[in-house]
Formats: sequence, structure tokens, C-alpha cells
Amino acid sequence: MEDIIYLLNVFFMIYMFLYAIIFFFSIFFSIVDLEKFFKRRKFMNNMTLSNKLNYMPISIIVPAYNEEVTIIESIDSLLHLDYPEYEIVIINDGSTDGTSSKVIEKYGLKRVYRPIRKLVNSKDCEEIFEKAIGQVTITLINKENGGKADSLNMGINVSRYPLFLSLDADSVLQEDTLSKMVEPFMEDDKTVAVGGNVKISNSYVIENGKIIGRKPKTKLIVLFQIVEYYRSFLSTRVSFNKMNSNLIISGAIGLFKKQSAIGAGGYESDTVGEDMEMVIKLHTYCIKNRIDYNIGYVPDAVCWTQVPEKLSDLKKQRRRWHMGLTQSLWEHKYVFINPRYGAVGLVAYIYYVFFELLAPIIELLGIVIIPLSYYIGLLNFDFMVLYLGIFILYSFIVSVASITFESYLFRNTISLKMGLVLIGISFLECFGFRQLCSLYRLSAFIGYKKNKLSWEKITRVHQGR
Repeated sequence: MEDIIYLLNVFFMIYMFLYAIIFFFSIFFSIVDLEKFFKRRKFMNNMTLSNKLNYMPISIIVPAYNEEVTIIESIDSLLHLDYPEYEIVIINDGSTDGTSSKVIEKYGLKRVYRPIRKLVNSKDCEEIFEKAIGQVTITLINKENGGKADSLNMGINVSRYPLFLSLDADSVLQEDTLSKMVEPFMEDDKTVAVGGNVKISNSYVIENGKIIGRKPKTKLIVLFQIVEYYRSFLSTRVSFNKMNSNLIISGAIGLFKKQSAIGAGGYESDTVGEDMEMVIKLHTYCIKNRIDYNIGYVPDAVCWTQVPEKLSDLKKQRRRWHMGLTQSLWEHKYVFINPRYGAVGLVAYIYYVFFELLAPIIELLGIVIIPLSYYIGLLNFDFMVLYLGIFILYSFIVSVASITFESYLFRNTISLKMGLVLIGISFLECFGFRQLCSLYRLSAFIGYKKNKLSWEKITRVHQGR
């Protein structure tokens, strides 16, 4: 027994060292790459995008299920985007609230009849409503409830343009987001998908894609998540992007080449992690068919989204995320350590298995077993302090580096006061919040088969004044 506990302790220590090294290197390479990116952004010639005759039209697909609280704010912001040609396609996925009626009444949509070509599998359309607002056509599709993935497939079928943007119904785009996200497609025709930078809107008053003020108070649970988002979107995603091995484009915002998405078979409706599922399918589709491709990430293409403000909602979200991760990794297990898939199979997939999928199990076991080993006399005090110190130190340094770089790159979103608050939060999250999130993620394994298709709703609030 002592030998087993000793080996477990050594394993936990090695695991934490590797975790820390991976994040430190991710931050380092992210800083280098982002610095180059923003220097290029500063000095590049924008004539291509400012020329109204030179652009790629985009279909914005917004799946909506019981989103009457935020849907109008979201559409209003989309109508104010600074982009020459785009359409807005709202997919009402069998909502039981007033989502559909609110959209129809607000924008005066009229029922139309037109055929829909079934390019990818989706449930049947029940009604179509449309109207042009200025130069932007708003289309509302009412359909039987089939989930977010099925709604996105319907959006692909009904959309008119070669690129489509998947957008959550509670998300708000900045005015220049489309212009920035389309750049990789215009610069390189091998680009099949691009992700953007998701920021948390709970702290701000946002109207028409612009921050017009800050709310008086920000809940502690929101502050913890702000630090998490900075760490995620400014570290590992940037470094994986360098190797063309990103496995996730956030479901909140992603721009895709429609023909490639159709070739990959569209979204899978039997998963709650449709965002990761689509990206892995694009990788495998292109590699199997020997298509030269690129999946990118644009760090200054900003999408504002709401995060849970209640622990009950946070639990739903983290369970769903981890269940989606589990489904996608299991479905595409053939990629794991497969040289045919290059960095996708030999780097990114391994990372997601050991440092995302299994992380909550290993972290929680380590936090329990190491102090227990000390208590029963199988571990000396120095080793226990070293382990816990590494855990806290690496988390804190990575978070502070992400906050600092976020402040440097996006000076308009973090004040000095907020920056100092977030640095304090970076330290505090090591003592309870991370462990709580690990427990929520771990619960995704419990009743996996029973709950694997559930899409639990999270409470939404108005983002405007």
C-alpha cells in the first residue's frame, strides 16, 4: 500500500510539473505571436477590406431556444455591424417562450415560402419569415426542437452565402468583428474555419456592440470566470493555432467555409459539444481527403457573451462542456497518437485527453491523496508543501500573465483597478473555485449515457441599460 501511495504522489508531482511547463510555454509563445500579430495589425494596409467591392459575404446563423430575454438585443447589435454584405438567420428551435413572436413583431417579418435544399441533415422547417432591414436580410426559421447542432445544420441549409458565422443568441459582436474574422479567408483560400476572442459581458452595459458603461457591481463568480477566459483565449488557443491544431472554436463565435462544413457532414446532433465536434471533423475531413487547409484564430475579433451568475448554472455549463469534450474525444479516438494527423493527433489531442478530459480526476485525487499521505505519515511535510506550492504558483503566474497581456492588448477593457482585482482573484481561485469546477466537470462522467444529449438552459439577463 505504501508503495502504491508513493507512486501516486510521484505521479501527481510529475503531472503538475508537466502541466505547469505546458502553460508556461503556451504563454511565452502566445506573447510572441500576439505581439507580432498586433504589430502587423497596426501597420498593415487595410485597403482590401475597406474597398466595398472586395469582400466575402457572410451568413450569421443564430440558434435560439427560449431566448426571448436577449434575442432582440443580439439582433440589434448585428444590424449595426460595419460590414458590406451579410444576412442574419435566426433558427428558432421549438422555443416555448416568446422568442419567435418577439422577433416577428419587432422587425415586422413576413411569412415567405421558398424551398430549402437539404445539404446537411436537419429536422424539417415549419415556417419561414423574412424582411430586409436596410441592406441586411433577417430570416427567421421556426422548426421542431432538435438541439443546437440541428439548428446550425438548418442554418447551413437555408443560408445564402459561402461563409457562415455560428453565434450564440446571447452573444454580441463588436462592430468590426466580421471584418477582422474574414481576413484569414481573404488572405489564404485554404482557410476553412476561424475562431474569435470571447469576452464576458456581465460586467458591462453594451448597446449595439459597443461598451457604453460598466455595471456598479460584478459578482465574485463572474470575476473568477473572467480570469478563466483570459487564460484560455490568450494562451493555449494561440499556441495551438501556430501548429494548425486547434480542436475547439468556441460555440459562441466561429466563422466557417460553408462548403468545407458540408463536406465534413455538418454538425452532429447527437452531441452537446458541437463546437469541438465540428472542428475535429474539419481536421479529419481535410486530412483524409488530402486537402491543404488552415484553421485559424483572430485574437482581436471580439464577441461578448454572458456567463453564469449562479452556482447552479455554472454546474450545468461545466457538466455540459465536459460531456461534450468526452463525446468528441471518444467519437474521434482514432486521431489519438496517430502520425497521419500530425500535430492534431500527436500534440493537441494528447493535451486534451490528459490535461482537459482527465484533469478533474487527477487534480482532485492529488489534492485528497497528498494531504492524506502526510496525515498518515507516508509523506514528509516538504513534499506536500512543494506540490501544493507548484499548483498555486503555476495557476497564479499563468493567470497574471494572461491578465497583463490582455490589459496591454485591449487597453479599453481593463482599468488599473479592475486589473488589480483580477490579480487578487487569480490567487483566490486556487482555494475553492478551481476545485468546485473540477467537481462539476467530474459529475459529467456520472450518468453519462443518460444525460449525454441534455442541453440545460442557463439564466440570461439584459445587457443594455
